Amino acid sequence: MKFSEIELPSNRKFGLFFTAVFSIACAYFAYKGMNVLASILGGLAIVFVVLSLTKPGLLLPLNKLWMGLGFVLGMIVSPIVLGLIFFVIFTPVGLMMRLFGRDELRMKPDRAKSHWKTRDNDAAAVNSFKTQF
Repeated sequence: MKFSEIELPSNRKFGLFFTAVFSIACAYFAYKGMNVLASILGGLAIVFVVLSLTKPGLLLPLNKLWMGLGFVLGMIVSPIVLGLIFFVIFTPVGLMMRLFGRDELRMKPDRAKSHWKTRDNDAAAVNSFKTQF
């Protein structure tokens, strides 16, 4: 997927989202006693709410920048997370199965004349597919 194919959220939604983010951060830092940082974040929240309600078109460059950052982070983080899942979960399970001699896919060559599995012909197995639902 290319960055040009990404559909941006509306500028108004973007502005209101960042208004909420800056407001929550302002309240947190005001609670912690960091009043300078709280006032800066409160000012940013006010600027974002005014822009998103009056002229949301001015937020388009910031919206594109934010979505571009998310796209780049997704390209970096996804392979790392998938690699960790593979090497932390699947590799040890596979090694343990090999250690204990398990062959769930029956890939070991055997000396049988056929690879077909033999099936018992009892009545329960023959009629098991009659009423599936």
